[in-house]
Amino acid sequence: MSRLSFFYILMVFVITGCQSKSHLSKVVTIPNTHIELFHSKTNGDYKVTIYTPNKPTPDGGWPIIYLLDGDSYFLATKQIITNQTCERCIIQEGIIVAIDYFNQTRRDVDFLPKPENYVFEVLPNKQINLASRYGGADAFYDFLTQELKPEIEKRYVINPNQQAIFGHSYGGLFNLYIFLTKPVVFNTYVISSPSLWFSDGYMFSVLSKYLLSHQHSLNQPVNLLISVGGAEQSLLPVEQALPEQQRKLLLKHRQNRKMVDYAKQLFTRLKQAKLNQLAISYKVYPEQSHKTAAIIALQDSIQLNFKVK
Repeated sequence: MSRLSFFYILMVFVITGCQSKSHLSKVVTIPNTHIELFHSKTNGDYKVTIYTPNKPTPDGGWPIIYLLDGDSYFLATKQIITNQTCERCIIQEGIIVAIDYFNQTRRDVDFLPKPENYVFEVLPNKQINLASRYGGADAFYDFLTQELKPEIEKRYVINPNQQAIFGHSYGGLFNLYIFLTKPVVFNTYVISSPSLWFSDGYMFSVLSKYLLSHQHSLNQPVNLLISVGGAEQSLLPVEQALPEQQRKLLLKHRQNRKMVDYAKQLFTRLKQAKLNQLAISYKVYPEQSHKTAAIIALQDSIQLNFKVK
């Protein structure tokens, strides 16, 4: 068995519902889905959930989307793809590869880059938000592109022009980081509510270097979707009823992080650069929080990447 082999396969992805009186359970399987433990030679073990349509491979190969924080978004992605495809629909089915962890999450170290001078965050209550683990984004990119992606492409015929990666929050920051610092290997990069506050706006210095050194062209067409929830820098109506001190601290925290302002600034600078072959879009989802904005961004990314050609 090679170093890139899978140790074992969990063939059934289950949802169990318990009946309190009878103590009986009903197991529901998700068709055409399996979970695998993928052992990375450098990064350790990953939980990878894969959905493949039970249909012949289309001409040109399958569209595919890689999901960061895969457990959070796999079911929604599967439902969107399978429920919104038909003979006259605008999207077609494709493959889903959802990446997560079996045990303790490593998303902080995997998704966050390593600034030369890391700046911790001071919260409104004067406490320090210091990431205990960070700086593994380069290694995680290598895992994606040198181990996981090649293995998927050995198994399935993938459309080279319909490959997307979805990331939200830290995942959105990661997608921006690899777009700015690595060779382009995806056609669509989804940057949903990126944590641009990380290390005092570190990614804007990365962006400046990219724009200074880049030749204002890409080696292939790329879609860049930047989005944010409209309420990520303010309070939701339900939060207005919180105790005054709690409400003030929460509002100050969101204002300090500047989620909406930073996302708009990112879009503006990239748009003004007029990079050839870059199709960039920016969406603010009204009245959506940091958590709820992700699903709408997911819907938009699926409609773009799985669009019938």
